[in-house]
Amino acid sequence: MPDGGGTNPQKGTLPLSLAEKILYDSHRWVRDVDVQGGHCEHCLTKKLRSGETLYYHPVLEAKPVTANGFAISIMTEFIENSDPEATKQDCELKAFYRLSERLKARFPRLPICLLLDGLFAGGPSFELCEKHGWKYFIVLTDDDMKSVQQRFEALSQSAPENRVEIEFGKKKSVKQSYRWVNEVNYIDSKDKKHKFPVLECIEEKIDSEGESKSTKFKWLTNFGITVINADILANEGGRLRWKIENEGFNNLKNGGFEMEHAYSQDKTAGKVFYYLMQIAHLISQSVEKGSLFRKAFPKGVGSLKNIAFRHIGGLAQLTVEQSGLYEFVWRQVSNSL
Repeated sequence: MPDGGGTNPQKGTLPLSLAEKILYDSHRWVRDVDVQGGHCEHCLTKKLRSGETLYYHPVLEAKPVTANGFAISIMTEFIENSDPEATKQDCELKAFYRLSERLKARFPRLPICLLLDGLFAGGPSFELCEKHGWKYFIVLTDDDMKSVQQRFEALSQSAPENRVEIEFGKKKSVKQSYRWVNEVNYIDSKDKKHKFPVLECIEEKIDSEGESKSTKFKWLTNFGITVINADILANEGGRLRWKIENEGFNNLKNGGFEMEHAYSQDKTAGKVFYYLMQIAHLISQSVEKGSLFRKAFPKGVGSLKNIAFRHIGGLAQLTVEQSGLYEFVWRQVSNSL
């Protein structure tokens, strides 16, 4: 497993974002569903400040993400109350442990780098990644892991050599200031000791109005950090997690797929439709970012929704004799390999 100085996480490991998304909730169901009683016995519930009960179906999704925008689903774990005898609801952490075991079983030799949010910053996650030989970046906000934050600040002040600044963009409009500590100690809730690097990036960017905007990013990771690779780990590693929000969930929710709409009252049919939606999203991304599409439409088609309409139009005009259907499909598959 690649590690340490000069390692590019994209070349050494597969950046894989695990993130939760809401399939649909009681505010988005079609009218003929009784939202007051929930959708089914597997619904998760949440009490709102208004006193109302929210019924919803979240999903934990494993998506490899790339710097050029691909966010492709390879495994899904539905978060649902499947055990009628359980005293607690299913949750994202439980789903994470289930999904991780399935990932390792399905891809035992695949080098993986997990891109996670602060919910997973804890002893069980560190142990799981160590057991499976996985790398990770875990987002660390100012409110997360106070003891780690304090140790990072103290150790960083005593190691001024662990800093670097880079500038890039038009007229060097973006400045990134990095600092890091390679060994931050942490004791989890079970008194188990852990040690990991912490990387911080403060980015200052000049916006279109000429004003400077500052943003801070911080990650826990198990990549060794050096002056040479600090910016690579941040920009081609940790920050790729935001790709799944922009390229993945945002497109599925707002790009014409209408993921948050309930297309079926039957829970099994709803899951089947969800899987079909992931396949459709894969095809959409392949067309959108593929070289053949750019050659055919050098000026684009206006929007992602228009790509879907072009697909429909193409299928409507496609005529294939039944006797030649197998040969047609096989030829298309062979040409794509």
